[in-house]
Order: sequence, then C-alpha cells, then structure tokens
Amino acid sequence: MKPDPTLWKAFNIQLRLLGIGATFAGLVALVTYGLGWPPIPGQPTTRSTGALIGGGLVMLLGLGFLLLKPYRPDLGDTGLPLNPYRGSSPRRWWTGDPIG
Repeated sequence: MKPDPTLWKAFNIQLRLLGIGATFAGLVALVTYGLGWPPIPGQPTTRSTGALIGGGLVMLLGLGFLLLKPYRPDLGDTGLPLNPYRGSSPRRWWTGDPIG
C-alpha cells in the first residue's frame, strides 16, 4: 500500500509554516523581551537573559525546520526526515514535488 501523496504534501507545507512561525516568534522574543527594543518612552531599558536564551533557541529551532529537506515516502524516501545523509532528487521546497 502506497502512502497518500496529498498527506505528505500537507506535511511538508506544515513543516515549512512551523519553521517560519517559530523563527519569527523567536526573533520577536529575542528582540523585544531579550534586548528590550524598542524602548518604552519614560521607562528604563530592561534586558532579560531568559528571553535572550529562550528566543534564540526557538529561532534556531525554526531555522532548523526550514533547512530540512522535503520528506516524501510516496516518492521513495526511506529513513527519518531528519537524516542528513538521505539523498534526494531535486524537489520543490514547499511540497517536495519533483522539479521538472
């Protein structure tokens, strides 16, 4: 029984959207709460080490999701999606469809 290609296209799209959202959320937390920018008028600038670390980790996690290769077992991919040695033919970044 072959996996449904529509489900794996949706998986890859959701993975990209998760990466974009996590990268943006981590960047916002890092800049606004961690660095205290932009400063609130009339208030002293505050910086938070916890927000710097947490925002940086969330941002790096989001970038990691964005750098993953598309995973499509219906097109013959085997192994885990996180395997850096998994070879693949050229595919579209969003859905994993073959190019060409």
